[in-house]
Amino acid sequence: MLPTSVEIVPGDVGDPSTLKAAVEGCNKIIYCATARSSITGDLNRVDHQGVYNLTKAFQDQNNKLAQLRAGKSSKSKLLLAKFKTADSLNGWDVRLGTYFQDEVAAKYDGGMDAKFEFTESADAVFSGYVFTRGGYVELSKQLSLPLGCTLDRYEGLLLSVGGNGRSYVLILEAGPSADTTQSKMYFARISTKVGFCRVRVPFSSFRPVKLDDLPLDPFLVHTLTIRFEPRRQVFVQSQSLPFGFTG
Repeated sequence: MLPTSVEIVPGDVGDPSTLKAAVEGCNKIIYCATARSSITGDLNRVDHQGVYNLTKAFQDQNNKLAQLRAGKSSKSKLLLAKFKTADSLNGWDVRLGTYFQDEVAAKYDGGMDAKFEFTESADAVFSGYVFTRGGYVELSKQLSLPLGCTLDRYEGLLLSVGGNGRSYVLILEAGPSADTTQSKMYFARISTKVGFCRVRVPFSSFRPVKLDDLPLDPFLVHTLTIRFEPRRQVFVQSQSLPFGFTG
């Protein structure tokens, strides 16, 4: 006998249209369905396609709820940075680097420049240029989250930025905060438009820099980095590629 709190919803895991009502109001699923025959068609319909159908219905339901509460609930967002004063730039480090070995990198250090400043128009602007062979610049900060808050409670990052059409790389470092040498790096690429726009980056879109590392665990994230590199950019007739990023 099932408890009175259990609601029975008839459906068919092989028919996606019947699963919307089954996942409504759920936050966890235990999949117990299995084909009662060894026929290939039945196995595929229940044990393969059925899992896919139910997973997609559950994901669609969560996405719908996220859209409904986005911007309406203080619990739906956690503010990581808001650039309204010159003091809000404190803690952000500007770094120059290269993918070359140290003995080669010296040749290209003079071809890169970057700065992060608060302008007279009350904008925080990350700008500069990068030599087109192997160099990059980045803006990085170690996150300071409120007590009891962790990023695993959220679905991803939301950036409100103004760019010049360039693409950037978001990098998250995750690992024990007490020993950053054990940290792993995960990246996702974003594109900007001329003028301000909002960019949503789900945590599921971040990929490990080293292929054999485990998937990203948002609970362990401690550092956020925004990197600009000439790779995958629109070709320009110059030796350096300028960029501008307003946050």
